[in-house]
Amino acid sequence: MRTNFRWRHRERERGFTLIEMVVALFIAAVIMAITLPNLQVAGQKAAETACEGNQRVIRAALTEYDLTFHTFPVEATSALVITDLKNAGFLDSTPDCPSGGNYIITIAPNGTTATVSCSVHGQLGNQ
Repeated sequence: MRTNFRWRHRERERGFTLIEMVVALFIAAVIMAITLPNLQVAGQKAAETACEGNQRVIRAALTEYDLTFHTFPVEATSALVITDLKNAGFLDSTPDCPSGGNYIITIAPNGTTATVSCSVHGQLGNQ
């Protein structure tokens, strides 16, 4: 009689039923559907914030360059301006957009102001 009881007890503890597995998968799918869009937005916002910080650093280096040499760097491309700022010691490293964009430096025709924007995020922060 005891062996029969053990066999029935083991039969009940074999594992999950199909309905339990379906319910668990449904709950996991609902949680993923809720959280995944929020995580994507957070990643995009982080990239934009990092790009804005890089633009601020480039603007500060341009201002410091202008205060030192009384003119902005005159180069053919924005990449060369950034390289010039780095070689002159105004930037520690070359800033890269986290989304793969390029920084665009525009110097006013009268040479008094410079703006920095990104090919992906545009112009961020106070100019």
